[in-house]
Amino acid sequence: MSSNRWSSLPVLVGGSLIALLVVLLGIFQGQAPAWFVYVIAFPIVILAAIFHNRIIFLTFWALLTLIHTFLDIGFGGKLLDSDTAQWGGLLFAGLTVYYISSERQRVAYLSGRRIRELEVMNEISREISSELELNKLLQKIVDRAVKMLDVTLGELLMLDKKTGELKVVAQYPLHTNLMGYPLKPGQSAMGRVAVTKEPLIINDYKAYEVATGIESIMDVPLIKGREFIGVLRVGCHTKNHHFTQDDLSLLTVLASQATIAIQNARLYQEVQHLAFTDGLTGINNRRRLFELAGKEHSRAMRYRRPLSVMLMDIDHFKSINDRHGHAAGDAVLKWLAGECSAIIRQKIDIIGRFGGEEFAVLYPETGLPPALEAAGRIRNRVVKSKVKIEETEIQITVSMGIASLPAAGETTLDQLIERADKALYAAKQKRDCIAYWDMTDEKPYLID
Repeated sequence: MSSNRWSSLPVLVGGSLIALLVVLLGIFQGQAPAWFVYVIAFPIVILAAIFHNRIIFLTFWALLTLIHTFLDIGFGGKLLDSDTAQWGGLLFAGLTVYYISSERQRVAYLSGRRIRELEVMNEISREISSELELNKLLQKIVDRAVKMLDVTLGELLMLDKKTGELKVVAQYPLHTNLMGYPLKPGQSAMGRVAVTKEPLIINDYKAYEVATGIESIMDVPLIKGREFIGVLRVGCHTKNHHFTQDDLSLLTVLASQATIAIQNARLYQEVQHLAFTDGLTGINNRRRLFELAGKEHSRAMRYRRPLSVMLMDIDHFKSINDRHGHAAGDAVLKWLAGECSAIIRQKIDIIGRFGGEEFAVLYPETGLPPALEAAGRIRNRVVKSKVKIEETEIQITVSMGIASLPAAGETTLDQLIERADKALYAAKQKRDCIAYWDMTDEKPYLID
């Protein structure tokens, strides 16, 4: 019960007791005039109704007046002559005015609220529909849902089709340790929404989940056609906060628009992936490789940071195609791309298909000695492994050429790649080895 209700309770009890005592005196002694009841008790009840906006006070007083009127008539009085009836007429007129005024205020409040909500919804729709970067979009959806409903908690879980689990992809406020947290369908309230695909309001969530401190939650599913893709939640830590059907309608509309925006972002992501990815190996294609290499080269030159490039070629690749067929050659290329991707530094080093059976790896923030070590790890991994194609095992070797930016002086990206290519050419004369470009002697050297 809120503090307002507790503070208004003594007013109601006091006014009621005064009114009751005076009525009883009037009945049993016949000495107290009827207007005495209203002079003393009526202002108390009216003030309570005004300050606490409780129609129950005025309703109680109307009932008391009605009873008193019938008592007057029962003891021989006439309705039109009854002081109580006259006071009651004023009271009912006050009740009518109060009701009309309250209703107008309520309608004005709801209209203003709905206009504000629609303005916010329109703003949110424009914002999320223009965002095509998926991770940013997911966070915007949560942030805007929190803003629209003026709550303290937001969360978005998306279905992982591979595992069949829901995973946290966006939160407000952000808890990095919970990002990616898995949830099985049917588990907890959000998991139940994933199963039923129906929205859910729990206004007594503290009884449902004691440790969270959340008072109320509202979950809505994200559905594309008949396909379930996730759950959007908002919650509030404020005591006695209750979500309404109007709130649910707003969040449902937002969820519908969010679903469309997510699908658009995913399609854009797929198109980008196809545009920048080699169709056979799944790594960066030549166009994307040079685009990323240009950015890394510009950064390295601007801040005078080290950068190395390694070009790699599969030895005797033509003989693999001739002996085992082009399908086997494709399998070898895919295998090598996977092995290299697994051993390079994730989100730092950049791998791409340079052309044919040649691959390139960019090593940002890496000088020549550590680049040679990194290339050696790839070479050793390739030598110690075999490519399994059905019942056939194929042993391959690779040749590598490496070049690094000099400590001083200007070197273009084309010059850097050309030096790595010359080092690769030197390595291919021996095969199954690594060569590097020496900046002092301006020529390549082989290492075993």
